[in-house]
Amino acid sequence: MSLDDDLAAWAASVRLPAAEADAIFASIIATPLVATVTVEPAPDRAPVLDPGWWRGFNAGFATQMVASTAPMRLAA
Repeated sequence: MSLDDDLAAWAASVRLPAAEADAIFASIIATPLVATVTVEPAPDRAPVLDPGWWRGFNAGFATQMVASTAPMRLAA
């Protein structure tokens, strides 16, 4: 067995079915936004991130995770 065969076998064992991956992605995207509260950070504290930023980050992360489970062409 080659490394490509080993990697392909591993990838097949951990790959989510498309329907399950789509359901996870839809669940993350459907999470409602929390009302934004503007808070002035104290000078010695980091600023608070807007909840919308977290939603966008999670959506991008979910998209990347789902895309990473897609089959890939084996290396020569």
